Amino acid sequence: MENKGNTDIQFLSILHQESILKSIDKDAWYYNMNHKNRGKAIIFNHEKFEIGNFQSRAGSRLDCFNLESSLQKLGFDVTPYVDLTLDQLDKTLDYWAKEDHSQYDCLLMVILSHGDKGIIYAKDGVYKPEDKLWERFTDDKCPTLVGKPKLFFIQACQGDRFDRGVTLRTQVDGSSSFMIPMNVDFLVVFGSVPGFYSWRNVLKGSWLIQALCNAFDKYGFTLDLLTLLTYVNRQVAIEFESSVPNDVSKNKMKETIFIISKLTKLVKF
Repeated sequence: MENKGNTDIQFLSILHQESILKSIDKDAWYYNMNHKNRGKAIIFNHEKFEIGNFQSRAGSRLDCFNLESSLQKLGFDVTPYVDLTLDQLDKTLDYWAKEDHSQYDCLLMVILSHGDKGIIYAKDGVYKPEDKLWERFTDDKCPTLVGKPKLFFIQACQGDRFDRGVTLRTQVDGSSSFMIPMNVDFLVVFGSVPGFYSWRNVLKGSWLIQALCNAFDKYGFTLDLLTLLTYVNRQVAIEFESSVPNDVSKNKMKETIFIISKLTKLVKF
């Protein structure tokens, strides 16, 4: 005889799958952003480290504060974390991956840290973002986010080269290329292109986050996300320049952000 408990579970699973399919319109130009809640915005702010010879990431706290403010204005439920160890990071990501996101429009995650050659630094160790971050939120791992945008913003270096452009008192964060998610509906934004530094002003915050918050505040409800990110890239590329007059090798450097989109529709908050 078939177990009634198992039958109930299977029935609920079928109902959930049908609910997901009904919410996904293959002919729609825009993602459905009319759920009960906008989405979870999770910020991992790494300022101090127990490994390497890293200085405290001055200016990162301001990045976190500005992100909270801008994302809350867009309707996000923001949860910030500061200086997590690798173990704490694992447990926190597992928690959010298992969370029920069925009443949310999307997921947004921000990493503020040091980076180096395909890795990101936590307080006491390093990790590959493809293993710890987006891998947990693929369709098979997080079914309540199926068909919904998963948005990742990473303020960390992708290498040790400087962009001199074609022509502030600033520190740098130092990574090569990362693996990108295979599943659709992901967007990953890096503060710099592979191989290059991502700049951070100790008084005003990182260039990416400054420009991103400015764009969210001005155009968050009027522009779709990819158009908005083009505006962000323009602002970073044109309006920002490093000021390290005592070190000519780092002075008057430029930056451009790096966008990887596997979105299948437009995102408009």
